[in-house]
Amino acid sequence: MKTTLINKDTPCCLMGSYEHQVPMAIRGRRREIDFCIADLVAALNAANIITEASCCGHGCDSAFISLKDGRELAVTNVRKIKKEHHEPQTT
Repeated sequence: MKTTLINKDTPCCLMGSYEHQVPMAIRGRRREIDFCIADLVAALNAANIITEASCCGHGCDSAFISLKDGRELAVTNVRKIKKEHHEPQTT
């Protein structure tokens, strides 16, 4: 079995945008997963740890992955590529 990791050089999309999502089959249905946490979601589901929802935080918030059993995983070490509008204005 060949494992392919997702290249993380692509920045997260802005909050409310879905341009950097990847399609993933989860429980027989196509889901769109945020690019920067897609490998974690795939690994959890491959280990039969079923995910219900996820969000990378889009550079503004911490990422999370909600599990079917009611637990929620906080992903605090997601590499964020800051965009101009995310950085504080300096005078």
